[in-house]
Amino acid sequence: MDEQLLQAVNEAVTRKKFLKIQYRTELNEYLAVTALIKKLEEKEGRLQIELATGEEIPFEHLVKVGDVASDQYNSRDFTCDC
Repeated sequence: MDEQLLQAVNEAVTRKKFLKIQYRTELNEYLAVTALIKKLEEKEGRLQIELATGEEIPFEHLVKVGDVASDQYNSRDFTCDC
């Protein structure tokens, strides 16, 4: 379990503030939205977040919440080498 990312999600739910959420879809598309995380819950044996828009995202698909990146990525993944 990615404890830092889980903490960032829980903090976002508690503070009720909009932040940038980056994630992968079921088709492995990379998406980024600025949204409010309404809640974190377990459904069908896996964690997922629900945005204020009603969209549900599996926790394991999260790439970055605010400034906290998933353990699956390193800081170089978020830099531009232009």
